[in-house]
Amino acid sequence: MANSTLGDLLAAGRTSDVYEFGPAAVVKVPRPGVPGHWAAAEAAFSNAIEPLGLPAPRVRSLVEIDGCPSIVFDRVDGPSMWELMCADPAGAPELAVLLAATQRRIHSAGLVAGVPSLAQRTTAKIAEVLDLADDERAAATRLVEALPSGAALLHGDLHPGNVLMSGDGPMVIDWFDAAIGHPIADVARSSFLLRRPAGGCVPDHLTGAPSGVLESVREAYLDAVMPVVGGRDSMAADWERVVAVSRLAEGAGDDREELLAIWRSGSPRG
Repeated sequence: MANSTLGDLLAAGRTSDVYEFGPAAVVKVPRPGVPGHWAAAEAAFSNAIEPLGLPAPRVRSLVEIDGCPSIVFDRVDGPSMWELMCADPAGAPELAVLLAATQRRIHSAGLVAGVPSLAQRTTAKIAEVLDLADDERAAATRLVEALPSGAALLHGDLHPGNVLMSGDGPMVIDWFDAAIGHPIADVARSSFLLRRPAGGCVPDHLTGAPSGVLESVREAYLDAVMPVVGGRDSMAADWERVVAVSRLAEGAGDDREELLAIWRSGSPRG
């Protein structure tokens, strides 16, 4: 299938672009260099959660665009939560509370077959981190294995840019990192994605923020979600270190020295 079938570009991400695909659908096309099996994996995870009734776009099919496996989804009309936060900074904390509520809904939805454990996904990422010496990779793996495994559905990459505000309420997209694990791990990931990096810049996945918006969003989110998952305790700090190691493997554009500093901020277990 050639690019002539594509409509307008709707969104551009680090690993894929989203185009119009007919009157009521979009197609998510991975960028060059993205492993060919990723589209099928994301489609499988999205299909697995569909019976739970979660607010997520339905997968229509897998297609090839210029030889690249791509996913056709139902189209969700509406801006992202992040766009609304940037347009109305005063209302951003209220939307952050809605983000937390949406995440809690995911965590309480139940278990699904075909979604891997977070420990499995994380240890596979740790094995790919070249910035760490062998003993540090081993310590990171032991830390993951020592933390509570949990049995909740986790989105794995929940931030306001991955929530579309439809007429029916928030719709969560990008389920590629879905996993089964402890809710605090998902909260640690979201908290990490909402932080302002040490250099003061806005993270790549949340660009265009007026001054102070990111900080107010993160605080409102944590105030809403932390009492539910047990407070800002040492387990959350351990998971933040694990998230930093995972981000090293993902090559997501973070400051690698900052990620290493976060990982090395505690004494590895074991």
